[in-house]
Amino acid sequence: MRLLLAALLMISTAQAGQRKLDGAAVAALLPTIIATGQDTRQTFSEAGATTYSFKGRDSYGSWRVQGDQYCSQWPPADGWACFDLLADDELKTIVWLDASGERIVNHIAAKN
Repeated sequence: MRLLLAALLMISTAQAGQRKLDGAAVAALLPTIIATGQDTRQTFSEAGATTYSFKGRDSYGSWRVQGDQYCSQWPPADGWACFDLLADDELKTIVWLDASGERIVNHIAAKN
């Protein structure tokens, strides 16, 4: 029981410094960063193009802000998938949160 409580406290502490970004913040932030994860890298253009690289293989899609969510579309699919975005106060990590609650954590690097 103590182990479970300690784990829950660590999760709460880790998430406490994160805030949900509104649509304006998402639109302003994404074109200025590179989001990186294990074997992944994603960039975003101001015009709405996005490139996702996994182990050096690139995929090209589109992104937009809808309400306060980041939405992306990856051909050949027609539909858009939307996510809430959370960021820590120091803008070192960004979290993609889908409707089911699944969290994908990436590191933030500034574009040169």
